[in-house]
Amino acid sequence: MIFALRFLGRRSGWVSLTAAFVLLVSTLSGGVDARPLEDVRESGVLRVNVYTDAFPFSWVEGEKVLGIDADIGRAVASELGLKADIIARAAGEEVDDDIRSNIWQGPRTGGVKGDVMLHVPMEKELIARNNLAAISSSYFHEDVVLVLKTDVLGNDAGLEAFQDGKGNKVACQFATSAHYFLAFAQDGKLRNNVNPYIKFESAVENFLEGGSAGLMARRAQVEAALHGKELTLKTLTPEFPETLRSNWNIGIAVKEDSRDLGYAVGGVLRKLRGNGELAKIFEKYGVSYVAPK
Repeated sequence: MIFALRFLGRRSGWVSLTAAFVLLVSTLSGGVDARPLEDVRESGVLRVNVYTDAFPFSWVEGEKVLGIDADIGRAVASELGLKADIIARAAGEEVDDDIRSNIWQGPRTGGVKGDVMLHVPMEKELIARNNLAAISSSYFHEDVVLVLKTDVLGNDAGLEAFQDGKGNKVACQFATSAHYFLAFAQDGKLRNNVNPYIKFESAVENFLEGGSAGLMARRAQVEAALHGKELTLKTLTPEFPETLRSNWNIGIAVKEDSRDLGYAVGGVLRKLRGNGELAKIFEKYGVSYVAPK
């Protein structure tokens, strides 16, 4: 999942659709509509959308949806006195596509819409152009970090350890904000020592097997992947250029006319944060809970 870049993308035209056309497309999709709070309570089920490949927040094993967001969805449903239906779907080209498919229009191939979607970046432009959804209730702060093996690089090592001629490699996931940062930081002096991988798991494997002395990715990814490993590490948060996002809050999305449901879910999230239950869910997956900023 490449949230740091994907949610900044823009796909023109969606927000300018007329209400009649939106209604027609929604009808043709054949999906069950997202619902306001009263309808959700009457059904007894809260439909929660998460991503299929967003470790450690959500992924699928067999018929079970696992991860932080999946557990949060179940906790929210329980607090509302409802049963949770966790719906895992693959990411589209942009987060706008995901909001459309999961919340207000439904999948183009047909299928149920969610009542609430988790892990939505709280970015002003994204919120403004998705006016058929209500995006709110941030519940976690994500950021990009660089992890270094101090037994290889030394306690004082920083980005300069990966400059040309030094032979130290840093692993990352291809086409993420971490990858773009490493490719262009320090006037490109790190570029030749970057090991980019299509899958984050492959970057972690390279790091653990000694192919790289550094690993750069979102903090939650790194913490979950390295949890329980006997490594001597230090974590840095390099300063990114203004054109590249390095940290952001994540929240929820509901359909625009289901704001009462959004308020209810937001209230539960605040309660779970206040009583420590959110932190416990994150801790279960080896991730430090960071409150939204």
